[in-house]
Amino acid sequence: MPKIGVISIYVTDIELAKQFYCDKLGFEVHRVFDPTTVKLAHDGIAVVLCQTEAITQVQYPSQAQVVFGIETEELERTIEELTAKGISMIYEQSPVCPGGHYNAFRDPFGNVIELL
Repeated sequence: MPKIGVISIYVTDIELAKQFYCDKLGFEVHRVFDPTTVKLAHDGIAVVLCQTEAITQVQYPSQAQVVFGIETEELERTIEELTAKGISMIYEQSPVCPGGHYNAFRDPFGNVIELL
C-alpha cells in the first residue's frame, strides 16, 4: 500500500503563506529549505509550503481537487476563532458528513482547507 509522505501547499507569496499558516492557523515553521520552500512543524505527514507563480482557481467542491482537512475537537469554537482572525468560512452552516459536521475556508491563494 502506498504511504503519503508529504502534503505540498502551493502559494504565490511564501511570506504571506507563513503569516497565514502560522499566525492564523497555529502551525510553526520547522525548516526553511530555501527562499521558496518551507516545512511546517506537524506530527505525522510533512506539510510543505512551496512558492509558485499562479493562484489556483478551482471551484470547491464542484471540481476535482485535493483538499486537506484539519481535525478539531470543537468545530464551532474553531470556526469562531478563525473568523475572529479574518478567515471566512465557505458555508454559513456546517454541513453534515459521515464523521459529524465540517466546514471549509480558503487560504489567500485559493487552496481549500476543511475543518473536521
